Formats: sequence, structure tokens, C-alpha cells
Amino acid sequence: MIVEVPLHLWALTDKPKPGDLRDLLAKAYDREAFVSVASTAECERLQQVRAGAGGYVPELDPECHRNTNQMTLYVFGNVERQQARLVAVLDNLGKGASGAAVQNLNLMLGLPEVDGL
Repeated sequence: MIVEVPLHLWALTDKPKPGDLRDLLAKAYDREAFVSVASTAECERLQQVRAGAGGYVPELDPECHRNTNQMTLYVFGNVERQQARLVAVLDNLGKGASGAAVQNLNLMLGLPEVDGL
């Protein structure tokens, strides 16, 4: 599953650049077992292809995390237009209510967050 949130960066208080958002997300999820943030290079590579760079055409695979509890976050942006797109790729069945319940029970019981997932 691919979920996308468009952002108008000019409307945010600090007027961040797309790279600032990516860095903030990378820091926030740095030690998370199930969430990763795509590198700046990976986001730029995917964005260039989407813009029509030609050659090999990589794209986001909506099934890359099938049957897992994993999620990858991407930040695509346009500095000149002060716009960004936050994109998450996940298996919403793998990380559905049952997976979240197991994860929360683990945390409540002081067990490793990843047990049983």
C-alpha cells in the first residue's frame, strides 16, 4: 500500500525544505525496528525518474513489504515551489490492528517490541 500526504511548505511555520523533513523523519525513526526512511539519494533517484529522466524506470513497489510489519517513508519535494510529498509504503494488513495490538502488549509487558511479529 502506498499512502501519500502533500504538503505546502510555505504554510509551515519554519518554512522547511524537503531535505529538512527527510532529516527530521530519519532522526525520529532512527532506532525504530519497523520504520525506515529512504535516503536522500534514493528519493532523488525516484523523483528524477518520475520527472521523465529516461533510462531504467524504478518505481515504488506497493507490495515490497507484503506480509511484514515494515514501513518505508520517502520525502519528495520541489524547493522552488515550496512543496513536498510524504510517502509511506507498508502492508496495511501486516501492520493492521492485530499487529499493533501485539506490539502494544509487548511494550506494556516490558517485552521486546518485535516479539511475535
